[in-house]
Amino acid sequence: MGNQSEPCSKQEFIVAQWLRLGGKAIGRRELRRIQRALHEKFGEGGVESPAKIARVLADEGAELRHPEVIEFDVKWREEKIEKETSEFKGLERFRDAKPVRLHEAESLIKKLEQTRQSSGRNENKVNVQRLREIAIDVRQTAETLANDSTLTQRQRDEQAEIAQWLAVWLQTPNLFDDWLDLRRRSPDFRNKFSMEKSS
Repeated sequence: MGNQSEPCSKQEFIVAQWLRLGGKAIGRRELRRIQRALHEKFGEGGVESPAKIARVLADEGAELRHPEVIEFDVKWREEKIEKETSEFKGLERFRDAKPVRLHEAESLIKKLEQTRQSSGRNENKVNVQRLREIAIDVRQTAETLANDSTLTQRQRDEQAEIAQWLAVWLQTPNLFDDWLDLRRRSPDFRNKFSMEKSS
């Protein structure tokens, strides 16, 4: 019986969960239970909005407790936006077209990596993609600044270095810390940035 009763799509899974709850009218409590089941089965990125779950179930003939469904959907969306915003707090400022110092770039990359690991554990592919976009934007900004003749040679060198750091992190985030340690010990880095306190 195992394989036949396994729902193969998210919609079928939602309907199966509703039936498991007794096929009752749908309100806040039922939607929350179905969301938890979706999270367990598909990960954080697989959780659907209360409104979408309600639409799927309405198509199956479920009775909806409309005010409850709407209120819960609004609250869920607000909490989701607040959570996503807090995860990226502090990263947005690095998108400004202003030179970033090496120690600031290092803290940025550490924050990117912490958020990437947290999003990976929660299987939140949207956040992982957003992190990559931020890193790519910052790298492109650093590359542009590295060629900006209004900056000092030292500032341009720093921007080129930061662009390189971000390129390495984007390609091999798990190896970045070890790579950075080796990079700092290199004669090239020491010659350019011997006075920089970036540790």
